[in-house]
Amino acid sequence: MATFVSFKTYLDTPFWREVNKRKLHEWKLDETPKPIFSQLSLCERNSDHCRLSLSHDSFKPSNGNPNEVSISGNLILYNTRESFKAAATTKSLEELMKTEATKIWDVITTKTWLQTPHLLSSFTIIAFADLKKFHYIYKTFIPSLKYPKNPEQEIPSLSTDESSLLTYYKRTLAPVFLFSKSSQEPLEIAHLESQVNPDDVLIVVADPSPNPSSAGRLVKNVVAAVAYLHSSWDHCNVISLRSSGSIEIKYSWPANADAVAQNVVPQCSGWEQHYSADLSKQFDPKIMMEEAVNLNLSLIKWRLNPDLKLERYSTLKVLILGAGTIGCNLARGIMAWGVRHISFVDNSFVSYSNPVRQSLSKFEDARKGRGKAETAVDALKEIFPSVQAFGYQLTVPMPGHTIDEKDEEQLEKDVRQLEDLIKNHDVVFLALDSREARWLPTVMASIHRKIAISVAIGFDTYVIIRHGIGLRKDSLSEDVNSEAVPYSQLSCYFCSDVTAPGNSTSDRTLDQQCTVSRSGLSMIASGFAVELLASILQHPDPLAAPASLDDNITLLGAVPHQIRGFLHRFQQIHPSVKRFEKCVACGDLIADRFQKNGWKFVRDVMNSPKHLEEVTGLDELQESVEAIDIDFDDDESVVSV
Repeated sequence: MATFVSFKTYLDTPFWREVNKRKLHEWKLDETPKPIFSQLSLCERNSDHCRLSLSHDSFKPSNGNPNEVSISGNLILYNTRESFKAAATTKSLEELMKTEATKIWDVITTKTWLQTPHLLSSFTIIAFADLKKFHYIYKTFIPSLKYPKNPEQEIPSLSTDESSLLTYYKRTLAPVFLFSKSSQEPLEIAHLESQVNPDDVLIVVADPSPNPSSAGRLVKNVVAAVAYLHSSWDHCNVISLRSSGSIEIKYSWPANADAVAQNVVPQCSGWEQHYSADLSKQFDPKIMMEEAVNLNLSLIKWRLNPDLKLERYSTLKVLILGAGTIGCNLARGIMAWGVRHISFVDNSFVSYSNPVRQSLSKFEDARKGRGKAETAVDALKEIFPSVQAFGYQLTVPMPGHTIDEKDEEQLEKDVRQLEDLIKNHDVVFLALDSREARWLPTVMASIHRKIAISVAIGFDTYVIIRHGIGLRKDSLSEDVNSEAVPYSQLSCYFCSDVTAPGNSTSDRTLDQQCTVSRSGLSMIASGFAVELLASILQHPDPLAAPASLDDNITLLGAVPHQIRGFLHRFQQIHPSVKRFEKCVACGDLIADRFQKNGWKFVRDVMNSPKHLEEVTGLDELQESVEAIDIDFDDDESVVSV
């Protein structure tokens, strides 16, 4: 016997909030049916029911989405609980069911469905809303005709290329159409009336069923319409069309066995069980916002990418080093992806030039001379109260920035605090002003196997680099012949350097004392950095995502090693570079020395950056290059003309 997957209704908090608003300001005591609309996802999979979801936007028709099928219905909202109970009695439910079934049967018997096939599907929700206590009760009916009775089903292999069917659906959004086996092309469903042989065509139905072996109840009414239109047929062939994988089903029944008169409506089913919801807590404005933000992300999953792992964002802890223009934009971007734990580290204060460029500061912050980290935290909480944001007024120790003996105690505390922060976060964004400020965080992120991403901008150029995971010695056993560079072998921000970073801030002129860049550059660079992280997290193993421009390597596409942009040409390149064994930041020798000597090693580097070259052997490399003596023969000499 044929089985059809039933529906389950999901009414989210924003839906009931919209009901409240319309009840108070528009409907008032009017109990007449109100039109509502639902978009049924064609991407659902691995579930025992079809999902009928409604939200705040369900009170107006959708513009259409190629990964969804639209269905219209009615909401009957009763003014009292007693009225609802009366409507929910067995007798009343049967009367409403017969009324709605009659509408669909009329569409079938008059052949109206051949021109407007969406009329074969509808739903009705009866409900009561207690607007004082925010208590709601409701019951949903999706009519499903029992005609023909007890059809059988077979599931053969798919006999046509579903990609052409999906293309046609995305272009037309026709919920039901034909596929001609002779012409091998889709046709409007109206052509079904002229068909003689049921095996000459496939009836294609946009179906939200998540079951790999059964169609949804929307298909049942289509089968009823076909059986009535061609009463001599004893079967039809249906394609249950889905973005997540279509199936072909042959439905069969005894020909003419269920022939009925036009004025006799077949039996019907489709009532769901009673549901109730207590939303008194959810209507807290902060909770409402959190649910609305989560809904935006869920829609990406439901409608576009059902395998998206949103929990990888919501459970993530992100540390942003630098709360300037880049750091602020990074925070806004990752928060929109669902990241709820964000920490800032910065030792500077908001100046009057900052608010127009830094999205988390205002004039009043500059007037009061507030710290950038503190300001960014308060701004995030004002934007989204549910975020867990923390700020740390901390100076990152830097090579070449000499330190007196009296300050060594504070240095020890700073190094320990910075390392604790990096250890306790999953991702580290390096958005610091100077090159040398990125050195110690790079060392620590490498040692503690953290996702580290450097973001830097010039006047009209930008670079985003994701650092290799872990130590180089731990990655030597990986496949070095792979076309994609493994994550553990990716170079860091310093791998291309053959000299140690030094104090780049001394003797700066006014134009060198701040980042002078084109106004939109920070948002571009930050946006790419955010999306790079988002893509990394959708790799099957985020800590093993190799550098690759393959669109299919993650659920969101490519995960390059570097993104280098040139705004003056509006150009971008994506180089991949392997780690340098003598790197002054992520090299194994540096990691060993830091793990052995800790803050004292940092002190030595601060007072003498050349110490890094000595530890890694870069000094010997430089000397060997300088010692090379190249002789030119007379005929090879360079002559100035």
